[in-house]
Amino acid sequence: MKPKTLFPPFLALVGMLAFATAASAQDTRPQDEPTEPAQKTAPAPPRSFTELDANADGAISKDEAAVDPALTQSFGTLDKDADGRLTPEEYAAYAQGTP
Repeated sequence: MKPKTLFPPFLALVGMLAFATAASAQDTRPQDEPTEPAQKTAPAPPRSFTELDANADGAISKDEAAVDPALTQSFGTLDKDADGRLTPEEYAAYAQGTP
């Protein structure tokens, strides 16, 4: 009768332990954090009334307001007299941030 060797079962056990240890190990390295916080872009300051009044007629039309998307969106609310034009007084509310 040939004696049994314990070497192959021992290798199998070591292999299983190594695998189990590697599988359960957690990565404790610190996560890569950005070195600088992401910068938020501030909204562009409103353009001056005279800059928007391209034809210098004393009012801002919808076409003239089209260069400023936020102004275009608020145009109907700002145009209090609903004449399709913003006067300096109507535009002032937008420029001050209160449409």
